[in-house]
Amino acid sequence: MNDADRIDWTPLGTHAYRVESTDVFHFKFRGDLDGAAIEAIHALQKELALALGRPIFLLVDISGFGEFSGEARRFSTELDPTGIIAATGIYGGNFRQRMVMNLLTRAGSLLRPWLPPLQFFAHEPEARAFLDESRTRA
Repeated sequence: MNDADRIDWTPLGTHAYRVESTDVFHFKFRGDLDGAAIEAIHALQKELALALGRPIFLLVDISGFGEFSGEARRFSTELDPTGIIAATGIYGGNFRQRMVMNLLTRAGSLLRPWLPPLQFFAHEPEARAFLDESRTRA
């Protein structure tokens, strides 16, 4: 068990998040995502980045991901994570969940090639290693 395992999760609707190691925003999808949740997540991440005075690292568990509402898709494409997120590691999920998230993130990257690095991983330790490596380049 690492230190991150002892940090309590904060609910955000059906989802949950916690801040780890000062600059890691760890988010767990648990069900469908709507526009209000996207706005709340973005506000929390922006608040943390502003408090730190630098971009944060995003760790996302998609194993409980349901559906993105049309409103959530629209909000997620309108919000710009530049200056808020340094890198994102996404892990978990079944084939369908990974495919949906990959399509959404790939579309965003094509429309906005300046977005911070984002990679998918099968397991959490691999995603954490990616964020650690990204931190050394930041």
